[in-house]
Amino acid sequence: MLYVGLDFGTTNSSASIYDGQHLTLLPLDPVNPNPTVMRTTLFMTREGERFVGREAINRFTTANVGRKIEYRWQNFGAYELVNDKGEIIRQTIGALIDSNQPGRLFQSLKTLLRDADYESTEVFGKRYELEFLIAIVLRMIMTRIEHIVGQPIDRMVIGRPVNYADDPEQHALAFARMRKACELADIPDFAFLPEPNAAALAFARTAQARQRALIFDFGGGTLDVTVIETDGAGGSRVLSNDGVPIGGDLMDQRIMKGKLLPHFGSQSTVGPQRLPFPAVITEHLTEWQHILELSKPKFQRIIEDLLISSSQPDKVQQLQTLIMQNYGLPLFEAVERAKVTLSQHPQTDMRMQVPGINIDQPIERWDFERLIGPDVRAVAACVDRAVAAAGLSHADIDVVLRTGGSSRIPAFVTMLTKRFGNSAMVEMDPFTGVAQGLGIAAWDDALYAQLKA
Repeated sequence: MLYVGLDFGTTNSSASIYDGQHLTLLPLDPVNPNPTVMRTTLFMTREGERFVGREAINRFTTANVGRKIEYRWQNFGAYELVNDKGEIIRQTIGALIDSNQPGRLFQSLKTLLRDADYESTEVFGKRYELEFLIAIVLRMIMTRIEHIVGQPIDRMVIGRPVNYADDPEQHALAFARMRKACELADIPDFAFLPEPNAAALAFARTAQARQRALIFDFGGGTLDVTVIETDGAGGSRVLSNDGVPIGGDLMDQRIMKGKLLPHFGSQSTVGPQRLPFPAVITEHLTEWQHILELSKPKFQRIIEDLLISSSQPDKVQQLQTLIMQNYGLPLFEAVERAKVTLSQHPQTDMRMQVPGINIDQPIERWDFERLIGPDVRAVAACVDRAVAAAGLSHADIDVVLRTGGSSRIPAFVTMLTKRFGNSAMVEMDPFTGVAQGLGIAAWDDALYAQLKA
């Protein structure tokens, strides 16, 4: 029997299996430098091919970066209707499309689960529901696992955030949609476990004494906190859970908004009246997927006007190159690298030198911490709530277990250290700690039965 734990993350995914003694992390992404960590991405080509992980990003980058976007009108048919005078009116259905787009890249699909306004999208004339896009990724992951192990999956425990959103209705919507995606992927038998609870299982397996631990799971889309008590014999019980929709992707947006927008004209004035730069443009620059929207003709007309009327036409020219030459994803990958570097060094340079764009932006750690200050305070409040809900004080916590890539950001480490002391700090593998616990949960028949109940 093949029982699998899957950490389906906003940014990265990983999977494990457990036999009662040994945990094995599965090499989901042979193209990635760390094959046990797969980027949660999907690339769909015009010809219908599908790719996930690092290969999806590589194929998108190779096919799109530097490509000129060209729009043309495409007719999709016509329909007839009768007006109030009894006259038959024929209406043509059509849209402007990117005529030479080789494929669509989807990233951070998990974050969209809580967005009721995002129901579906069109990919080369075919409409896909969000749940079906996620199901495609899940199914391809399953196929890889079955190929690696050499047998079909019998059941799977899948990680989920404590709270997909602050709003209970949004959380319920996201949970229902994720369940539907698993059903569409034809996972034979599955259950969900909050991600920090899974990390707690992995920790409890090796804990040598009775301890009270706070699990601090900080991923790409959410921050989850769980307080547990271990029994020193491999068991544990959950005392409290909490979470907020703050993650690494939001940290990237803070850098983009706080440090990089001026490189694209945001501080320029417009026209003889020195009007402010249009907010409708800058609002689209905080996520790379939204940058693609700016290539549409209605936005390009605005940008063409800005090339003439802006006080910084050279910066607007960089903006136009960013949009029309598809440099949005490389820009945000450079932002992410800068963020990671700031966890190790007090300063870094965020550079992007490509034809038409020249950025060399120093970023100091103290300035980054200023930008994320509100997020640090929101996360601190979440931690305090979880401790209080467990009926404990900060002094009662023996171990603070950090996992997730964003848990390495020094501002959050400092916040935790001030509350619990340096001696309590322990770091799990930031990218696979949750997956390890999910593998244990999948193997444990009694726990699995509880999750299914």
